[in-house]
Amino acid sequence: MMTLNVDTLLIDLPSGRHPWHLPAFTDLGSHHLAPARLLAVLERQRPAVVVMGAEQLERLLDFPALPLSDLSHLEQVLFISPHPGDWQLAERAAGQLNCQVQGFTDAQGTWRDLASVKLEHQRWRERALGHPDVNAVTLHGQTLFAVPRLCEIAPVEDHLAATEAALDQQFAAGHLTEAVQLNDQLGHAALLSMLNGLDHCGLLPAPLNDVAQALAHAGIAPGHRPLIARWLDVLQAQGLLRREGTQLLPTLDASVWSDATLESIWARLTVDWARNTGGSGTLEYARDNARQLPSLMRGDCAAVHLLFPEGRTERAAALYRESLAAQYQHRAVAHWIGAWAARQAIGVPLRVLEVGAGTGSTTQAVLPALADVSVDYLCTDVSRYFSEQAAERLQAWPWVRHGVFDIDRPALAQGYRSQSWDLIVAGGVLNAARDIERSLATLLALLKPGGWLVFSEPTREEFWVMASQAFMLNQANDERQLSSATFLDLTQWQTALARAGFQGNRSLPAAGHPLASLGHRVFVAQVPAQRLSRARLADHLEQPALHLELSDQLPDSHTLGQWASFIAIKDLT
Repeated sequence: MMTLNVDTLLIDLPSGRHPWHLPAFTDLGSHHLAPARLLAVLERQRPAVVVMGAEQLERLLDFPALPLSDLSHLEQVLFISPHPGDWQLAERAAGQLNCQVQGFTDAQGTWRDLASVKLEHQRWRERALGHPDVNAVTLHGQTLFAVPRLCEIAPVEDHLAATEAALDQQFAAGHLTEAVQLNDQLGHAALLSMLNGLDHCGLLPAPLNDVAQALAHAGIAPGHRPLIARWLDVLQAQGLLRREGTQLLPTLDASVWSDATLESIWARLTVDWARNTGGSGTLEYARDNARQLPSLMRGDCAAVHLLFPEGRTERAAALYRESLAAQYQHRAVAHWIGAWAARQAIGVPLRVLEVGAGTGSTTQAVLPALADVSVDYLCTDVSRYFSEQAAERLQAWPWVRHGVFDIDRPALAQGYRSQSWDLIVAGGVLNAARDIERSLATLLALLKPGGWLVFSEPTREEFWVMASQAFMLNQANDERQLSSATFLDLTQWQTALARAGFQGNRSLPAAGHPLASLGHRVFVAQVPAQRLSRARLADHLEQPALHLELSDQLPDSHTLGQWASFIAIKDLT
């Protein structure tokens, strides 16, 4: 049976480490009292001074019954914390308990009053904010989080001309022209398939007065209704639907987009596509989606099963490798990265992060270009399934590391430290981000000053994508919401890159190139070399004990605490 001193109650105080003099107390050792039991003891024994651990105090403050308890007898609460940043806990407890609260820490091997730690933190914050390149700052424990100011954008030498010249030697102009024509035919087949799908769902003629109600009445899945409404806009813009009173009517006879006619169109297109590209996976995928459009629209068929039948990735791999536009992109990315690596200092290992590697089409093009340099290459995807698949496919490059990274989440929350990478590669993944500018800011924070982002993206609507992969895309939270567009256009990409803080922001293919009309582009963008670095901020602070993170945002205190924990114990990179 334990006994409690009436004047002083000790909860979870580490034995033998008492930095102050108190009345006699009973050491409860490793006992952890539940908040309800602790409150009952406090009300019954009515101690003037309470000593407890930070964790116990936090649980007490979170306990719903605390405001209903009579703790007016409390004069002082003392607690011990391993975290120097818990002076915030002391302030919170003082407000809730209406008494003096004092915390102590021995995180650095010396007992310190958390109030003095708070003053020290304030001095560090003020000194950090005194740096002209710091926009905002906060501290959590021994970690200082700072948001750098955006640098003035300046022209840069991006070496794209050399890559353009090299690729011009690799593709015959006639072959590229035929590829563009086939892509246009693929788009037209997809538009006719949209008409067919609308007809099968009873949406032709389509009402104009209340489209949302019409889609709901037709059984269109709620998550797909914005996409189908977008179809109606596109079909009007392409002259396949026309307004007549309160309805949209087809401009073509129904025989043009009947099941039988479409089967003939897709069969002929598949043969021509295979002759131009050497493969048929893309057309088979587009055709299967066209056949299943009514089921996809109603949500009876999951689009992911058409892209990954029985969990296989061959079809998805063909999608990102097969077309001449995809081949051009991969070779452009590989050539540019190989030339970039050759320009770097000899003997200095390069750090390269690939995000959204997916089926590995970009990865397999890039790795041979880095075979003769010292490089730490981390290949990531949002899915551990894809990451494991990539590890199997890339066994010929055992020096490649594999991991998981989500472009929709803050990098620090995933254990990725800021300013750790010389180059980031992203092949066709950023369009899947919920907020592209937010994701670009995340990637910029990961790059070292002077580092590069190289990525490929569509910059115009692709009708066949609107009738296939669009069923899998998340609803965007950025400017794409305004137009329900699937992709940003070229100008929007350049604006988004500049807003995030990148400079350069040029792309291939150049205007006038046969593939330019397709809108598939390779971008190169640089972090300004003059952007504030961790080393420069450390020199300014003259405080080597601090961990520094130059983040793109400062979230709430709880989230910062999680980030600080990742930095301390789980540095994945």
